[in-house]
Amino acid sequence: MAKKGQAVQLQIEVANDEEWEKLLLKDGLIVVDVYSDWCGPCLGMQANLKKIKLEFGGDLLQLAVAKSDGITALKRFRNKSEPTWLFISNGLMVNLMFGADAPKLTRLILSELKKEQAQQSGQTTDRTPKEVTELADEEQVRYDAAESLAKAIREKEEAKKAKELLERRTKECESILANLANYGTALVFPAARDKYKEVLNEILDEAGLNINQTEKIRFEEETMEELCYFSQISELFSEESLESLYNEESLMILFKIAPRCDFEEILDVLLTVIYGEMKKPPGSPESAAQKLIIIDEEEGGEVKKEEKVKSPIGIWAPVDPRIQATALRMFFPKVAKDFTIPEPAPEPEHLAIVFPITKRDAISVMQEHPMEIMKHGVFTSENLENTKLVASSLKKLDKMPVNERTFTEKLVLQVSKKKSEVIFAFAQLEPLYMSPNAKEGKAECERLFPEDYPEDEESEEEEEQDVEEEGGEDKTSELKTSAGSDLGTNLSTSHEDEVGSPREGEESEIKQEIENAGEDIEGNLTEEGEQGEQGENPEGQEEMIPPVLPDPPTEEPIIE
Repeated sequence: MAKKGQAVQLQIEVANDEEWEKLLLKDGLIVVDVYSDWCGPCLGMQANLKKIKLEFGGDLLQLAVAKSDGITALKRFRNKSEPTWLFISNGLMVNLMFGADAPKLTRLILSELKKEQAQQSGQTTDRTPKEVTELADEEQVRYDAAESLAKAIREKEEAKKAKELLERRTKECESILANLANYGTALVFPAARDKYKEVLNEILDEAGLNINQTEKIRFEEETMEELCYFSQISELFSEESLESLYNEESLMILFKIAPRCDFEEILDVLLTVIYGEMKKPPGSPESAAQKLIIIDEEEGGEVKKEEKVKSPIGIWAPVDPRIQATALRMFFPKVAKDFTIPEPAPEPEHLAIVFPITKRDAISVMQEHPMEIMKHGVFTSENLENTKLVASSLKKLDKMPVNERTFTEKLVLQVSKKKSEVIFAFAQLEPLYMSPNAKEGKAECERLFPEDYPEDEESEEEEEQDVEEEGGEDKTSELKTSAGSDLGTNLSTSHEDEVGSPREGEESEIKQEIENAGEDIEGNLTEEGEQGEQGENPEGQEEMIPPVLPDPPTEEPIIE
């Protein structure tokens, strides 16, 4: 018993595995508010929970708050801001609810209390208990939807990157071929490294080509994949040829047209030198390509007919001009450097940060660091898993009719992590939510700001007009305009509801639920209370008298 004047603890606080295991051993229905340390429990529900506990639950209902950060069984709820309610009986999860819908939570608690009472009296219920670590039905639906969305986003992103890479490499090859038409390459395989000069010297001078440079290469699979980007490796090399390239050093030769020659493009001449009149593998009988294979066979002794087909290539020159250009870029970068296209800078790591739309300080920080704000938008809530877009910019929000506004919208920012001081500045403003790490931030921003996220074209046009009229301004002007006086007027009349606290309509609904339930069981509770006073329990123990509960309202389906 609590001493006179001492507050009775409504919810048991649980923060680690040991405390969690003790909680699971308690009798009755346990309703747990699961939260993450950074956002805290749902304080707005405490008044409703207290009323239900005192008027209906009694000893049959146990209330708890569990910090998921230190509890292994609840790790899937870490870093989440959405209120989560676990219903536990006999150590197993019997229901789960997300959100801060007070009437819905009230109905669900009353329903589960009635089932708990029936279960303790030996009656059967429609419960399907699960381990706490298992996904509830609603979680599974959410998980599948999230996985499907993530997969679609990944596939779309990969397709976009593949398209951009193809376009960049195609343009790069065109540039190299147009400016370095007098250069060509050929690959000498390990077995022919000591003999290639003897064979090539006989025909290079006559063809008007010089060996300008050589590079020793030890190929890896990634190197070969990049070289053969415009083709299939299996179409160019046999497995035996690849094995020799991966296991031993080969030689890449850079050819150049001799100064005395009057032709400008090398590829056709080079292919004739390597493959003879065929100008492609395996080459004419008397070509350099065939002679270098013969040399390899002579050194290896007699070669059977079936082995000859699989014998490694002696020398290979790319027939596809794009592969020629790729070889120039990869193995002779000093020659090709002026004609290559640098890889685009990777997207910086970033976080999703959420503020109430009324947070003027957050808008000020946006104005101070416009280049670090990668994207922004106005959404319905801070729950990033199921929030909806209201406006893609502050300017568009400002132009919305007042009757279409709730004034509880949330400002969501995609903020680059390049400058730690910017992240720190936002963190000091106590955001409703901030991604715990860059990995989570990337996933969240991909959902909120997909590739087809609407751009504020109207704002851009107005910004250009402002620059012309006022002599030019930087990116800050757009943000300042977006947070202009009209928005300020609207914001000054707005209000922000506390997360989880019932609004006026909800409060009336909750009161009606409880009053209806109270009328049905008032006599029952009074009679049971009088019976409880007739005997005296040992100190520190109280006899559990399960209250008779009314049938719960059925306006909304109960999540099982």
